[in-house]
Amino acid sequence: MTEHFAIPATTFVLKSIIEARLKIAYTGFSTPTVSTEPPPRPPAPAQGNPQPEQLGLNLFMHHAASNGAWRNMYDPHIDGAGKRFRKAPLVVDLHYLLSAQGGDLEREVVLGVGMSALHRNGVIPRPMIQQLLSAIAVPAQPTKLMEKLTSEPLHTQPESITVSQQAFDVDMSTKVWSALQSPMRPCAHYLVTTVFLDPGEVFPDPIDVDSVVITGRPIPDPVPLVAEEAVIVVGDPVP
Repeated sequence: MTEHFAIPATTFVLKSIIEARLKIAYTGFSTPTVSTEPPPRPPAPAQGNPQPEQLGLNLFMHHAASNGAWRNMYDPHIDGAGKRFRKAPLVVDLHYLLSAQGGDLEREVVLGVGMSALHRNGVIPRPMIQQLLSAIAVPAQPTKLMEKLTSEPLHTQPESITVSQQAFDVDMSTKVWSALQSPMRPCAHYLVTTVFLDPGEVFPDPIDVDSVVITGRPIPDPVPLVAEEAVIVVGDPVP
C-alpha cells in the first residue's frame, strides 16, 4: 500500500461498483452519473424558472479516522532507551456520504440502487478490486499522480475492504449538510474499513553491542534502630 493511492483507490472501487449496478438497473434508459465531488448547490434559476438538477449520485469521502484496533496492536514502539524500534502501520477508516440529486422521486430510485450495490458488496472481493484497478488505462506520459492509480496493490493489504451503513442522527446529519453548504438531500452514510497506508518510513538498524561491562557496588546494611525507639507503648498517659 502507498499513502498516495490507498484512499482514492478505495473510492474508485466503490464508485465503479455503484456504476455497474446503475447500468443494470437502467438498461434501456440513460444511466445516471456517479460523482465523487461533494453534493452541489442547486442550479441558479434562469429567468425565474428553476433549472432541474441532473440525476445522479454523489459518493463523497468526508472524513478519515484512525482505526483503533490497528493503532494499538503494535504498541509500544519505543524501547527502554527511548528509541523507536518499529514503525506503526497507518490504518484508517473512511466515512462516506452517498447522496442523490435530481427531480421528483427519481433521485430516491438512484439512491436505492446505490445502497443496494454497496450492500451486495459488504466485503469487497479481492479479485474484484484487482480487476477494477488493473482496467484503468495509464497514459504513456502521465501528467499528474492520479493517472498512476492502477499501480496501487489494494487487493494485497492484510484485511479485506468492508462496507457498512452507519446510523446518523438528525443533529449530526444537519451539521454535515451545513458544512457542505448544500440543501439536504436523500442520503446514506457508510463506514469503509480498513485501509492501510504505508508512509514508507524506515528506521536504521540498531547498533551491534561490542562489549558488555557489568559493574556493582556494595550496599551498606541499614542502621539498626535503638531499643528505646523500637518500643512503642500503648496505654493511658502518665499524669
